[in-house]
Amino acid sequence: MKLNNEGLHPQDINSISNKLLDMLVDIARQIIETRPENENFLINPDDPIEHVSNWHQFGIITHTKVVLDAYIATISEYFINWQVEDKIKSKLEVKIDNIAKHDLIKIGIILHDIGKFARKFKNEGGKLEHNFYGHEEISETLIVSEDSFIHKLLKNSFGLTIPQIAYIGRIAGLHFELGKSRDAARRASHGYSISFSESKECEKVFLDIASNFHDFKEEIGILFLCDSLGKTDIRIRAEKDEEIDLHIAFISQALEERKINPLLINAIKQLPVNIAITKKYLQTI
Repeated sequence: MKLNNEGLHPQDINSISNKLLDMLVDIARQIIETRPENENFLINPDDPIEHVSNWHQFGIITHTKVVLDAYIATISEYFINWQVEDKIKSKLEVKIDNIAKHDLIKIGIILHDIGKFARKFKNEGGKLEHNFYGHEEISETLIVSEDSFIHKLLKNSFGLTIPQIAYIGRIAGLHFELGKSRDAARRASHGYSISFSESKECEKVFLDIASNFHDFKEEIGILFLCDSLGKTDIRIRAEKDEEIDLHIAFISQALEERKINPLLINAIKQLPVNIAITKKYLQTI
């Protein structure tokens, strides 16, 4: 990589991204705790079995690649249809030390779930089961902590600046922030649904998020959409809640034919809700 007094060139980001993708298995193995319950996880960090397969079709690394593909190739169509493209473009063209945010997001997405490799375990009826609660914060800490090998890799090997690394860390730490609207939805009469996205309760959640993260509010919507699209490649379209159940036979058949965990049906049915939530959020803020 060629550096000058301004640091990295924009074209270097693709090189960094490709190298990080190639390194993800090794990065995972440096993070995964050595314990009997993690034996398979260490051997194959991308095994879907190790990634709550009732909510994720893919292993963590493949999920990461699908999220990145969604960011690069898919989400712009949504933004055009929702008439928020100009707002998003204006925000992501802002540069941090000569590199535009839209490029730094690529690196942030690649590292957004590394905290899952530091997964915890909980005792469920005498059986240890892994969970990923708090993985967003762990991911951010692994990126921004000066003692972390990830931070040293980004800074010393790839030439990223501290402000750039801080932004990448924030991408990891806040990539699921919009998903927390589910807590408000559970308290509302609508539940987590497409109709909830149109409610006053949901609008308040949106405005609170935008207020709390004013300088990062667009990214929160972008990342939630990408992460949602990365959970499965079995997609349905629905504009209203009642349309979702019309796809159940199609989903069940697809899961059976592809020998995928049948419980993934809930994640597939939830995707149109996540899309509706993102649409209304980005139009509201």
